[in-house]
Amino acid sequence: MNNFKFLIGIPVLLFLMIISCKDTKDQKIQLDQKTEAYVEIATDDTSCLSDSSWFHVDPVSGKRKTPAPAEDSTSVFGNNVTVSNCNFHQWSWQKFLWLTNDVSGRPLFMDSLIQVNSHTVPVTTVDKKIVLSSMDNIQATGDILNTNKSFGTNNTSHTVYYSIHVDSTLYKSIHKYAPMEKTAYADASFPVGALELKIAWVAAAAIKDTSSYFVTDAIVEGEAMKIALLGMHVVGIVYNHPEFIWATFEHQDLAPYYDWEATTTSDIPVTSKTNKLLFEAGATATIANITSNNDPKTDSTNVFAVNRYGVPRQAGNTFLETSQKEPKNYNNIDAINTDVHTKLTDIWHNYFYNGSIWINTENYSYPTEQAQLLVSLGTTLRDPSPGKLPRGSVAAYNITMETYEQLGFTPTTIHGQNVGAMGNCFSCHSASRGSSLNISHIFNGAVGNKKGNTIKQTKQKHLDEIKAFIKQMK
Repeated sequence: MNNFKFLIGIPVLLFLMIISCKDTKDQKIQLDQKTEAYVEIATDDTSCLSDSSWFHVDPVSGKRKTPAPAEDSTSVFGNNVTVSNCNFHQWSWQKFLWLTNDVSGRPLFMDSLIQVNSHTVPVTTVDKKIVLSSMDNIQATGDILNTNKSFGTNNTSHTVYYSIHVDSTLYKSIHKYAPMEKTAYADASFPVGALELKIAWVAAAAIKDTSSYFVTDAIVEGEAMKIALLGMHVVGIVYNHPEFIWATFEHQDLAPYYDWEATTTSDIPVTSKTNKLLFEAGATATIANITSNNDPKTDSTNVFAVNRYGVPRQAGNTFLETSQKEPKNYNNIDAINTDVHTKLTDIWHNYFYNGSIWINTENYSYPTEQAQLLVSLGTTLRDPSPGKLPRGSVAAYNITMETYEQLGFTPTTIHGQNVGAMGNCFSCHSASRGSSLNISHIFNGAVGNKKGNTIKQTKQKHLDEIKAFIKQMK
């Protein structure tokens, strides 16, 4: 583990009554919100690096065997004062590598985790194959992502699908709390080690050369086919973080990036000289291409990424001022990506870490006070303004999953992006229903399932909540 810089918080007590959405109005939780100013007291000239143990190769099988990262009170996360920005990025990469360890010819996440639907009900499968249905191709905003037809084998645009996977810790915890009355779990949080994955897939036929993609057998809408992995959210609970760490990974070359260097007082159109899975060579794209239509029939196939590593920029390619100090955070992500890619030799070498987001919970005890903090913040949990609590990639996204909400839900410009309208994981995942458990959508789905809701009704309720959130922001 590399040396790290630590930060000392200077608490300033602001007595607030924070009332989140309709469910938390009844609770009227009054909590001292401790906003912190940070002072650097040490200089760290060491890059954020990986550990050699991550790349251990078993001499018998010849396969990489990355150990699982430490996450409990004895780990680096046990001390909220000394834990470093780099530690979160190290956890993210190590967790991803552990999940992709080869186990009996398949990655660990396929062998040992449970594929579930949005109600946290196990998906029926054979030989642990991925199973995808017509209910699995809609993004949170109601949009569908389609590929560039010129990139595939049959001049056809293919739809991107999503699977959900949980470990036994999260699965058992969700089904413990879901049948209870809400008041029984108001201050509860998921246990350390609880883990959820969301993975983006597409038919292998969408890609002429799949040699750089992880490809596996699947059943898609009842049809047996090969699918390729495009992106993955790795969402896990560590000590002092009941909100989860939200890490995200993507294949290395899915779409072009917006040009912040050339940006001055207006948006720069985006194009690409080469064909990419999500962008056709020679096409021109604007903000309209990455704005949600909530209508799959009008979604664009030429999409692009705005903020590399989920770190927001502004005209002239300078960092936007947010709750996370830059460029240290950005440099740490870039450094660990470079370091891992020099050492990783299997198929996962072709995927990169696009950052992670978490909440600064320092000065709140784990787990109850921290859970109450998350509830008290309600839908403001996402707020990345200076002095607020989000840390890491405060504009976190995955180009395959948050394609149409990279700039929030109602963007009018790219060059004018601002913290007030910015989107990140906590825009949709908040504790506004009254418990830190509600940050997990599949927990909410399990609760709805116990009440007799269908999956379609659960998805519609989530869309309605997003629409209400958008209206609130206007």
